[in-house]
Amino acid sequence: MSFALVIQPHDVLLFRDGKPFSAGTDIRARSLFPPTPFTIQGAIRARVLFSSGVSPAAYVSGKTQEAQKLQELIGTPKDSYGKLQLWGPFLANQENDRWVRYFPLPADIVRLSGSYALLQPLKKSPWQSNLPAGLQTPWLRTPERLEEVRGWISEDELGRYLGGVAPGKVYDESEFVEREHRFGIAIERARRTVRESYLYLAEFLRLKEGVVFWVDVEGLSETDLGGEAGLLQLGGEARAAYYEVQQAAPDLIPTPPNPLPRRFKVVLLTPAWFSGGWQPQGGNWGQFFHDSVRLVSAIIPRYQPIGGAYVDDRRRGGAFQKPMRRFVPAGSVYFFEHDGTASWAGRPFTETPSGEGNYGQIGFGACVIGQWNYV
Repeated sequence: MSFALVIQPHDVLLFRDGKPFSAGTDIRARSLFPPTPFTIQGAIRARVLFSSGVSPAAYVSGKTQEAQKLQELIGTPKDSYGKLQLWGPFLANQENDRWVRYFPLPADIVRLSGSYALLQPLKKSPWQSNLPAGLQTPWLRTPERLEEVRGWISEDELGRYLGGVAPGKVYDESEFVEREHRFGIAIERARRTVRESYLYLAEFLRLKEGVVFWVDVEGLSETDLGGEAGLLQLGGEARAAYYEVQQAAPDLIPTPPNPLPRRFKVVLLTPAWFSGGWQPQGGNWGQFFHDSVRLVSAIIPRYQPIGGAYVDDRRRGGAFQKPMRRFVPAGSVYFFEHDGTASWAGRPFTETPSGEGNYGQIGFGACVIGQWNYV
């Protein structure tokens, strides 16, 4: 079964970035926006667990029939996600009785004299550069100064963008969320008093009225969640959020043509991890496409460090921090071309480190595909 889940917080939220934080050694704890798929899958799986009536200890051991069924549904605490599949999270807002989703701005969109334009690979560069061999420079023929843009676009604009049309409106982060800074001080647990010189600043997020997190869910039913609506715990400090099941919205984003255009670009909507940093080890793109393709160019903003914490009892007592990994951020664009009849394999555009399940299954590597032409 598939459905959409809208998640609306009751108060401020805290989504810690990948940097380790300890009061006294660091003064500021920053928040990510939006949360990563790690956060969302954890909240959903926890909701299913506590709605099932199975105790956490029984779920971990998997010795009872009920616990085994639960592990088949949402996986084990260590390295699997069961039948659960997610696409997102994204932002959404209800406008004129219709849910409108918003996606990170593709990196090939730039601002030009108050409007927006698209960068395209340059067929033949008249200069030398330090680009990897075989890759072309993203370019726009204009004497005007280009400005980098960051933000969000609606799914209507994203659909037009994939057809080669620059967006007419880009939404700033401030239209969806406010960042609130709050001071705190570490506690001396033994004496239950404050610790001198251990002041810190935590950055919380408050979504604007009507703004929600949107995630598409497969492999679960409303019954597994405990009902079509309810509460779940989300992010740092386990803040309460209200969830509600929605029917999947009409998809205004065109599906990838099959076969793919001779020149096509892959746009990441959520972060992705690759064994070779910004690409698979050895440039092995064949795992995502049928038939061979060539990478022509790429526009990738600064990497996004993403870590986390283990939740199983065995590791919570010691080094419970997960390895911090460098992810390719949402909005990154990869330009490909091919000579045959290449088609998309239909899998998320990401790899997964050994022993960590399947990142694509929980929302990493969500992507869309559009067309491009040489400048």
